Amino acid sequence: MTVEKDNVDIVGSKEESNWYVFYVNAKHERKVEKLLIRDGYECYLPLVTTLKQWKHRKKHVEEPLFKSYIFIRIKKNQIYDVLQTPSLITYIRFNGEPAVVPNEQILLIAELIKNKTKFTVSTEKVKVGELLTLKTGPFEGYKGVVEIEM
Repeated sequence: MTVEKDNVDIVGSKEESNWYVFYVNAKHERKVEKLLIRDGYECYLPLVTTLKQWKHRKKHVEEPLFKSYIFIRIKKNQIYDVLQTPSLITYIRFNGEPAVVPNEQILLIAELIKNKTKFTVSTEKVKVGELLTLKTGPFEGYKGVVEIEM
């Protein structure tokens, strides 16, 4: 599913759905996405095109931006239903609660991909108290201190 500003509802009711992040088996992101869509769930698997090189050839391939992760828009009480999906392992928590990803963040990711903005996703671990400087993007040069461990 492609998420764009026009088709993501930002305002919801008291029982509104939120975006949650789920962890899936490696290289099973598309399989899980198909199963979830088949079961009627709204999901978002951000894909980017990269150039892969083998011994004698190069090829552009679409692959997940966040390997082994998928965003699913559901009500909190549906989390355990979604976990019944084969190859879907768990959901991401923050302070023991399911981590909610704001609609604006989903839209930003979709916009960055749509505009083919150059960026990298780091898997580097950072420590609480560490000073970080943003290297690219609209906040390039800004500095911040890590306040909580994720």
